[in-house]
Amino acid sequence: MSEMEELASITAEQVRADNADLDQRLLAVCRTADASLLIERDDAESWSAAQVMAHLTEFPRFFATELRRLFDDPEAPVGRTVEHDDRLAAVAGATSRSLDELIAGIEAAFTDLADALRELDDDHLHGMTQNRKYGAEPMTAFLDRYVIGHKRGHLDQLANKTPAGRAAAAR
Repeated sequence: MSEMEELASITAEQVRADNADLDQRLLAVCRTADASLLIERDDAESWSAAQVMAHLTEFPRFFATELRRLFDDPEAPVGRTVEHDDRLAAVAGATSRSLDELIAGIEAAFTDLADALRELDDDHLHGMTQNRKYGAEPMTAFLDRYVIGHKRGHLDQLANKTPAGRAAAAR
């Protein structure tokens, strides 16, 4: 089955289940992070664990808001670029936050997104969105890029930074 066919056959319940699974896996990884190593970076191009975690406190809330706007107005433009001010501020402020603060922020952000996803139904999945960067695309592509695929990508990033991350990513 091609990726497009796979996305077309997904249900709202599967999206919520995948999201919940990724939330659990990401939180498990974050809870085992070594606070003394949070700001270490592999190289100048990579994010530290603290930066990834700070992004996890921000992006789910942003996309929860985007989903709610879509549910209210299916024609509303959605998405953002990597230069978005809130995204940049979260990553830049990562080193000033403790591990406990980061985890609490992640938990709150994940709850907000899970709440927004409760409104998602199978009919939404067949609708189109107007992405600010990519133009017209199916809701399934939006969810893959900004929610499920996005979280998987950050789980992979954290996998290199903690023993639990390596175990969670291997599942």
